[in-house]
Formats: sequence, structure tokens, C-alpha cells
Amino acid sequence: MNYRHLHYFWMVAMEGGISAAARKLGMTPQAISSQISTLEQQVGQVLFTQVGRKLELTEAGRTALHYAERIFQLGEELEHALEQGGASRSRLNVGVSDAIPKTIAQQLLAPLGAATTRLVCIDGDRDELIARLALHQLDLVLCDRAGSTTEALKLQSKLLVFAPIMLLGTAELVAQYRDGFPFNLSGAPLLLPTRNAALRAQIDVWLAENRIVPDIVGEFSDSALMAAFAQRGAGFFPSPVLAEGAATTAGLQTLGHLPGVIGHYHVIFSARKIMHPALAQLLELESQAA
Repeated sequence: MNYRHLHYFWMVAMEGGISAAARKLGMTPQAISSQISTLEQQVGQVLFTQVGRKLELTEAGRTALHYAERIFQLGEELEHALEQGGASRSRLNVGVSDAIPKTIAQQLLAPLGAATTRLVCIDGDRDELIARLALHQLDLVLCDRAGSTTEALKLQSKLLVFAPIMLLGTAELVAQYRDGFPFNLSGAPLLLPTRNAALRAQIDVWLAENRIVPDIVGEFSDSALMAAFAQRGAGFFPSPVLAEGAATTAGLQTLGHLPGVIGHYHVIFSARKIMHPALAQLLELESQAA
């Protein structure tokens, strides 16, 4: 592949058209168009489609654009590494599902070599993050469950860690409900994940089995927002045991554990022949922990 052609393609994508890219590069539109055609012939895919007066990327074009950006970024990292005597950070693009407690994400990613890895963390909806992973825009996704679509998208999933779940609340709420826990939770204010979260199904089953009917004052797809409401005294919220230290420093206390309720936290990644070294390190660390 001629990387000059790839650069012209990238410029057309950034500028939204051949004429604009030609002006930016100081070339004729005919020359740019010819180079794009040559690249499309090389890869065997149409990269742009005409929509009105503008060019828009095809699905193959969006994939090519992502790789082009990664290639140019690696080139910059190479220059920086050589300038620094060979030392540089590799970029790891991580998607973090809203349902993952931020303390869990931090603890899972913390062991990765801080001196060699630059983390780029993007949080959002799990399905949207997996779609970006399938398009190679992310290196991995941390989420609360393995997906049924991963096989069709040629993705792999691995359970990284599981943790018992506890209820956290302000000191005032904990003092009010400590005696008689957990069977005194009927009527207690509860903040819960939305029903599409894996943890919510477990909690609903546990409440039903113990005939507990709490006052569900809020449902959240974002675990950080749920924790913020708990800090203001809105109610108790479920959190993995691994996050206990962070919760205490945030002004929350532990009411107690929910027996049999377990949080599962997975990593989903692309099945590539060449794996990002930081992802390989993460999988190796968790294998040793297991």
C-alpha cells in the first residue's frame, strides 16, 4: 500500500470533499481523485459515496479511516520514541460501560504499565461501545456481562473479576437501617441500576425471594450518577466490595452485603492475531489472579 495515497484519502475524509482537500494539499482535484481511485483499486473496496455535492465514507471507508488515523498516530509515536531515545507510550483505547463502577474500571486498568501506556477511556452505552470495538475504534470494552453478539462480530469475551455486592449509604441512613438488616429493607429508599443491567436482575430476584419491597426512588444506567445521588442521601445503592475503600472516602458507609448477589465484570476484545500489549498484560494479570 502506498501511504501517500492513504494520506490523500485521510485528507479528503477530513475536509469532506476532493476540492477542499486539493486546496489544502496544493494539488489539483484531478490528481487527488486519481490517487483515491488507485487506493480503492488496491484495497478492492469503494471508500466514498457521493451524497449531493459531498462525499461520504462508506462502511469500508470508515474502517479505513480508523486504521489510517492509527497508522499516522503510530508514526508520530515512532518519531517521539526516537527523539526520547526509544521510550514512548502506546495508546490503549478503552470503552467503559456506564454500568461498570468507575472504581472497578480504575482497579482493572491500574496495573497496566503507566510508564508505557497512555489510556484513552471512553464511557457510554455498552452496545454502542461494542459497535465501536467491532469497527476497530476501541481496543477493548469493560462491561457487566458478555454479549450474545460477540461471536458474529468476531469478538472475544473474558470474565476479569467478580465481587460480592454491598449496599452503601450516608451515615444517617446506615444508622437508621443497620439493626435488622437485611430484612428491614422494606420501605427503605433504594437506588438501583436500570433493568437492562445484569446486576439489576440479581437484585430483583434477591428482593423477591426475601419478600422485601423497598422504595425504589431512582433507576440509573450510569453507576457514577447513581453514586452521586447516594452521596446526597437519596438512598442506598449497590456497589461491589472492591469499591469499599473509595466509597468510604466519598462519605458513604457500608450497610451490609446482599447474600448471593455477585457483580461480574468482563472484558470484550477483538480476536486479532496481533494483540495490543497492554490488553495482553491485562488478560495475563487476571489469569494469574484466577
